[in-house]
Amino acid sequence: MTERELRNIFGKHVSARRERKGWSQEKLAEKADVSKNTISDIETGQKFARARTLVRLAKVLETEVYELLKPFNILPDKSADIIAKYSEEVRETVEKIGNSYIGKMEL
Repeated sequence: MTERELRNIFGKHVSARRERKGWSQEKLAEKADVSKNTISDIETGQKFARARTLVRLAKVLETEVYELLKPFNILPDKSADIIAKYSEEVRETVEKIGNSYIGKMEL
């Protein structure tokens, strides 16, 4: 992945999360204690955030730093919910099969 691609991914994540919160760039800038121009440059992929800004943005956007940096094609934002639901369904299915098998063995 090139630096440009990483800047674009980061910018898209920041923009999408900001918009989901209904915030303007100005409001996000205020909450993260950076300039509006910094937010604009980040969201358009012109600049990458310094480490301190990266951490602040993750905090005010209520996410983890890695979530702002991961490519979009890895997993959707709700991946933890999807995995938990899938895991529970698999556990229940395995339990039913196991119980059925045990029931047949007792006969």
